[in-house]
Amino acid sequence: MEHLASASPKHHAWLKRLANISIFYKILIANSSIVVVGAIAGTYLTLRFGDNVESVLEFVLLFAMIGTLVSVVVNWMVLRATFQPLDELERTVDQVRQGNFSVRASKPDFGDPNIDALSQTMNGMLDTVERYRAQLHNLSMQVVSAQEEERKRIARELHDDTAQVLTAQLLRLKTLEATSAQLDADNLQQLIDMTAAALEDVRHMAYELRPPSIDDLGLHASVESLTAQFRERFGIPIAYRTEGSKRRFPSGIEIAMYRIVQEALTNVAKHANADSATVELGSDERFVWARVQDHGAGFDPLSVDRSDGSGLGLFGMQERTTLFNGKLKIDAAPGRGTTVTVRIPLPEHASINSNIPTPEVAP
Repeated sequence: MEHLASASPKHHAWLKRLANISIFYKILIANSSIVVVGAIAGTYLTLRFGDNVESVLEFVLLFAMIGTLVSVVVNWMVLRATFQPLDELERTVDQVRQGNFSVRASKPDFGDPNIDALSQTMNGMLDTVERYRAQLHNLSMQVVSAQEEERKRIARELHDDTAQVLTAQLLRLKTLEATSAQLDADNLQQLIDMTAAALEDVRHMAYELRPPSIDDLGLHASVESLTAQFRERFGIPIAYRTEGSKRRFPSGIEIAMYRIVQEALTNVAKHANADSATVELGSDERFVWARVQDHGAGFDPLSVDRSDGSGLGLFGMQERTTLFNGKLKIDAAPGRGTTVTVRIPLPEHASINSNIPTPEVAP
C-alpha cells in the first residue's frame, strides 16, 4: 500500500507533464505509439501464424482496419482535448462581444501551452480593460461633478458680485426717481464705478470661459496675456519666453495648448507655493510645444489619486494632449518643483506620435 501511495503522485506528475506538452508532440507521441504497438503485435502474430498464407492476409487486413480505427480515435481524442481551450476562447470572446467584460477563459487540465498562453494573454487584456472601464467611470463622474461645481461657481459669482452691484444701482436709481433728487457728481461717480466693477466681473468670467484673444490674436498673444494675468493676480514672478515663429495654428490645437498652460499655471498658483515660474512656448515645422516650470514644493506624480478628484487637472491635460496625438511629460518630485511639458504635432505631421502612452512621469 505504501508503494502504491508513493507511486501515485509520481504518476500524476508524469500525466501533468504529458498534458502540458505542445499539440505537435502529443500527436507525434500518439501516432508513434500506435505504429510501435501495431508493429510489435503484427510481427508477433506473423511469426506465430506465418505458415498459413491466408491467415497472414487476414491478419494484415485486420491490423489495417484496427490501426486505422485506433489512429482515428486516438487523434480525435487528442485533438479535441487539445483544442478545447479554443472553444473556451470562442465562448469568452462571444461574451465580451455581448458586453460582459467580467468573463474569463478557463485553463483546462489537458491543452496546448501556446493556446494556454493565448488564453492568459486574453485574460490579462480583459483585466486591463476592466480596470480602464472602472477608471473611466470614476473619471467621468468626476468630470460631471467638476462641470457642476464650475456652474455653481459662476452662478455664485453672478449672484454675489454682479447681481448685488446691479441691485444696488437699481435701488439708487429708484431712490433718485422717488425723491426727484438731482444726480450730483458723487452719486454719479459711484454709479459709474459700480457699473465698471460689474462689467469687469462679467468680462473676467467670460474670459475664463473663452478668451477672445485666442480667436483674434492667436496662441502666443493669449498665453502671454494669461501669464501677465497670473503674475498680477497671484503676485508670482512668471517669466514668459517664446521660440520659433509666432504664426497661427489650427483652432483646436491653440485651445488645447492654452488650456494646458492655464491648468499648469493654476496648479502653480494653488499648490506649488512657488517663488517663481517660467512659461515657454515654441514651434517649428513639425510641432508646437509649451513648458511650464516652477521652483516650488513639487509633488510625486505617481501618488496622485484620481479617484478623489485631486488628479482631475492632470487627467484633463493628458486628455487634451492625446486628442491631438501629442505627448505630455510631467517632471516633478517633492522639494524639486514641477515641470510640465506638452508637445503636439501639427496636422501634416500628426502621424508621428500616433501611439501615445500614458503621461510620462520622471522622478
